[in-house]
Amino acid sequence: MRNLVTAIVVAQSGEWLDATLEALGSQTLPPDRIIGVINGRSDKITQQYLNAGITRLVATGKQASFGAAIAAAERQIEPLQLAQAADDAVSEWLWLLTEDSAPEPKALRAILSVVMSAPSVAVAGPKLIDWEHPERIVELGQSLTRYGSRWLLRRQELDQQQYDHLQDTLGVGPIGVLVRRDVWRELNGFDPALPIYDDSLDFCVRARLAGHRVIVAPKSRVRVALSGIAGPRSDRRATTRRHNHYHARASHMHRRIVYANPISAFCMWLLLPLLGLFRIFWALLREQPGNMLGELLAALKVFFNPGAIISARLRLRKHNVAGWGAVGPLRADPKDVRTARMIDREAILAAQGRSRKELHFISTGGLATLLISIVMSAALTWWLAGEQQISAGGTAPLSNFTQLWRNTQMADGIPADPFTWVLAALGSTTFFNPSLAVVLFLALAIPLATVGGWFWGAQFTDTTAGRVLSGFGWALSPVLLGSLDHARLQTVALAVILPWLLIAATRAHQSWSWAGTASLLAAAGLATAPVLIPVALVMWVAGMLLHPRQITRVAATAIAPAALLFPIVWHSFSVGNPILALRDPGLNTPYEPGNLWHLLLGFPRNGLEGWAAIFANLGLADAPTTLLVGVLLAPLALLAAIGIYLGKVNVTIFASILGGLGLITAIFSANTYLTTSGENVVPLWTGSGLALYWIAVITLAASGSSMLGKAATPIAAVAIIANMVVVTPLLVSLATGQSEARDTRTPVPAIIQAAGSTNENMRTLALEALGDDSIKAEIITGSGTVLDEIRTGHYTAELSAADQQLAELVAILASEGSPELNEQLVQNGVSFVLLRNTGDTALRSALQEVFDQQVALEVTGPTEAGQLWTVVATEAAQQNATASANQAAELDTKLPILNISALQLTSHTLWAAQIVLLLAMLLLALPTGEVTETPPKRPRRRKRMRVRDTDAAVILHEKADANNAENGKESR
Repeated sequence: MRNLVTAIVVAQSGEWLDATLEALGSQTLPPDRIIGVINGRSDKITQQYLNAGITRLVATGKQASFGAAIAAAERQIEPLQLAQAADDAVSEWLWLLTEDSAPEPKALRAILSVVMSAPSVAVAGPKLIDWEHPERIVELGQSLTRYGSRWLLRRQELDQQQYDHLQDTLGVGPIGVLVRRDVWRELNGFDPALPIYDDSLDFCVRARLAGHRVIVAPKSRVRVALSGIAGPRSDRRATTRRHNHYHARASHMHRRIVYANPISAFCMWLLLPLLGLFRIFWALLREQPGNMLGELLAALKVFFNPGAIISARLRLRKHNVAGWGAVGPLRADPKDVRTARMIDREAILAAQGRSRKELHFISTGGLATLLISIVMSAALTWWLAGEQQISAGGTAPLSNFTQLWRNTQMADGIPADPFTWVLAALGSTTFFNPSLAVVLFLALAIPLATVGGWFWGAQFTDTTAGRVLSGFGWALSPVLLGSLDHARLQTVALAVILPWLLIAATRAHQSWSWAGTASLLAAAGLATAPVLIPVALVMWVAGMLLHPRQITRVAATAIAPAALLFPIVWHSFSVGNPILALRDPGLNTPYEPGNLWHLLLGFPRNGLEGWAAIFANLGLADAPTTLLVGVLLAPLALLAAIGIYLGKVNVTIFASILGGLGLITAIFSANTYLTTSGENVVPLWTGSGLALYWIAVITLAASGSSMLGKAATPIAAVAIIANMVVVTPLLVSLATGQSEARDTRTPVPAIIQAAGSTNENMRTLALEALGDDSIKAEIITGSGTVLDEIRTGHYTAELSAADQQLAELVAILASEGSPELNEQLVQNGVSFVLLRNTGDTALRSALQEVFDQQVALEVTGPTEAGQLWTVVATEAAQQNATASANQAAELDTKLPILNISALQLTSHTLWAAQIVLLLAMLLLALPTGEVTETPPKRPRRRKRMRVRDTDAAVILHEKADANNAENGKESR
């Protein structure tokens, strides 16, 4: 039998064509005929073919798929006139090549010898090797997994001839494949619905079902550059990878439906739109957000092209002779697939420098540090045992689970503070009693901060001394212990979150999981300390500039913070004062910020958290006190200085910028007043900025300790002990139960609590006589102050209309015999008046005497919180209040609306959008173990041949040289 081979070369850009034609001409057994295909129209490619002696040319006219280009060339093949006996049998073969596939000299002889030894073979594929690194196998055979996905059997391995014994396979790739022409025509070539992926694999499956064999010829080697002429384009660009994924998914779904039985195929086709929606979330869960749109479009493409499915099924059914039993044994073994994927994952992580780093938590002091911190926390917060809620300092009880999440929505046009979302997430951990979660969190704050500091230190130092110093240095910071002592829940939460936020943020460019984690932690951190928004913006922009190739991942870290902060920021702009978005959330108790020296030492408040009072009793002034505390911190400062001059440059620069921005923020906070508390104007809390400053100092100190060798341990120990001495007043206050966090506020009377539990909108006017004819007034809604109901949008540094109205109400209440009192109380919804038993005694007695004489008030009697009166509403006052309420309802019958340019968002719409974005980031942050392989760099371009422009039409050229006309080639 004679074997006649027609080589078909498809060219698209001409970039690799000269090298491929040269390799084709160097074959030890040349093909009988070569047909050049111009995929599109290109005079330069035409000239390249002509210069190489290829005169049989076909132009597709417009760019077509590889299968369509091959089909166009195959139709132009005419029978060869051979000098042969009449009874000689001839077998025609098609050798499919692209301009970026250069066969080695023995490639055709090797693959042809294999098919000659097995007459049942209809398709044979070569060993594809890398263009620049021919020792690496790109592909050697294909198969299908259990669920119908394409599986490359041998790829990205060194070619040590370890697979040269292989033959039978389920499928081969399209490049370099040798296929019998009669089989090509019998099976109608490649499926037009598979333009990029799985075209050759599907053809091989149909060949197997038709009773033919498909093999690989490992000794036939073809170099490939994978420029996308046949199969997907190998490129590092994200757009190319998204494009490839879209086509891969469309091809996979098309094949699955074509191969399924009729009923299953119809159901699968019908559910394609739902599958596309599901795959959007699946792509997000697998940390591949760039593929989300492609998943949906691929499903819709297959769904709206049922004709291609029907044609493919008819074609498959027509030639299905052997049955699917011929395909089953050649499917990839699931165990082999799992093993290969695991090996590939580790190889990809190693190649990308993301191999898991062993932290040696136990051997480098992590476990010991954690256990000591647990003992320390038990000794310092023992007074929290048995508590169900905290109502002291900057903390208050939380609402029930349902109301807790309801308070995250906008109410009366005022957006909820982002901190409310943090409280809702925290309170949900003990949904049966959300306030208990606050108690548990305060009790565990020190161990959580310690382990967070240790893990942060482990990112840049391998020494035990450096890691232990980082853990204890952060847990023993004046910011954390001071906030715990004063029950500032916001700053305690920031101290716990910050180390993990820094770990995630510095790795956000590495994977989508880190980006999602950083986004959620940044949202929580900025919710507790909005004053850090400018710092976060600076670091975010810096991250994008430092990692331009991963700019999408770094940019995505802003999604969750934007979702939470946008409403309150927009509200601040809408009232004409954008800086109001930086207000501290929750309860803002008055305090005196520390001076510059105090801030440099890490103390948010004036007085150095008790040191000033101690030394004042000893007769020392403020300056010597500051100097003595500074001397105690000298070991830590010394280690930080060593870290600056001898530590790693990147750590030094990062920590210096972070600490500088934190200190600037603290100074800004000390001089910015955005909230009032009674007659006091409250500055922003300096502890938020100092948290950044202190962790930067700890970072530099831990880095410096790793430079000292054996001397690091004693010096780090001295620094930790000195730090403990610095915070001794705080430790004593906590350990003895004298902290402000234990000084529970006087609760509202039981009668108000009972009435408020049934009527959440009930209002109580609480008054406190301050002296000098000054009265502090506040409205208590429901059963008392609830932390998650506080909205900073209600508060300003100036008197608002509501404040003015409240002042007028108190003035009327303090006036004897005012006829307007009953109506004013009813219109303001006041049901009780409470005069607290604190403050100036004389003024309190005078007010009580006046209130007893008011006709609108009925004496309820003394309570543990103070004297209580019940408002007696007259019928006329109730009618006036009802009329006013009806008029207000007519003016606002819709849900609260936040106007955003021309767009109007209701509170429910805004809340739903926030939930969707946060859930998306949560799905992105979940660890899935998925890794994405970065395609290798494309080979360097070969120089193109200088060619003259030609006006020759790109058509089938029938001019053949004399040797080809005689066809005197050796018979095969």
